[in-house]
This record gives sequence, C-alpha cells and structure tokens, in this order.
Amino acid sequence: MKKNARSMDILAKMAPGALSRAGFLGFDERPLVKIVEADGAAVAGLGTTHEAIAAKLVEVFDEAEEAMGNVVRVGDHLTAFHREALGRIPCPFGQCGSFHKGQVEVADPRTGEKLVFTPLSIHLITAHGFYQGRGSPYRIEPDAACRVLGIPG
Repeated sequence: MKKNARSMDILAKMAPGALSRAGFLGFDERPLVKIVEADGAAVAGLGTTHEAIAAKLVEVFDEAEEAMGNVVRVGDHLTAFHREALGRIPCPFGQCGSFHKGQVEVADPRTGEKLVFTPLSIHLITAHGFYQGRGSPYRIEPDAACRVLGIPG
C-alpha cells in the first residue's frame, strides 16, 4: 500500500482513539500491507481461506448471540459467550458500513485456547484479509483460529 491520501486515512482510523480506544494495530510496527500479506500467506499455508475462517466465526457468533448472555456449547467441545455492547463501529478501510460492537469469546476448554472477536473482526477478515495487528485486543492469529475452530487445512 503506497503512502497516498487514502492509505494515510486508513492508518489514521486504525490508530488508538480514532475509531476504538485500543486501535487496530496493537504494538505491531509492520506496515499494514505487510501485516495483510503475512496473514494471507499464513492462511494459504494452513490450506484454507479467509472466507472459511470468517464463515466459522459467523457460525460461532450467531450461536453465542442466540444464547442471550449465557455460555453455550458449540460443536463437540467449544464454549462461547456473547457480550452485548451498545453502538456501532465503522470499518477503518472506509465505505464498508458499520458493525455492532458486541463481542464473542470462544474457548476450547481442552487446551485453554480462546478467541475474542466482533462482527467487525469478521468483516475485516472477509473483506480485507486483515486479522489486526499483533497486540490488538481483537487480533486473531490464523493458525489459532484454525486450531480452535477445527478448520481443516
């Protein structure tokens, strides 16, 4: 991504305090394009796609949301919990709409691994191949997503 007005606007929106208190990049110092490229390569190396990961996240999100604040069992062994939040947040890439702020935590009690994600997280993966920067509160490591969600590769 060249340093043009649009990319500078996107980076500004990803900064802490712009659209979210913590921002989208965490402590990751890599350029945005390198973050996206590295995660794309990781996903390809796992033998899956952004769409497959996002589809499983949607499935888990929907099941947790339907449980209305209760912990729900998802699949054979996962647990998930939806935490409601008021308001909406726009996509930092712009012109993609806005997304509810609620979040889901899905955990594998056998391993202790968990993922925390939002509707915006799902959109960022699907539309932009962006799993957020290292240290971001909603960063999803592609390999962890596949392990926790049971996505074969």
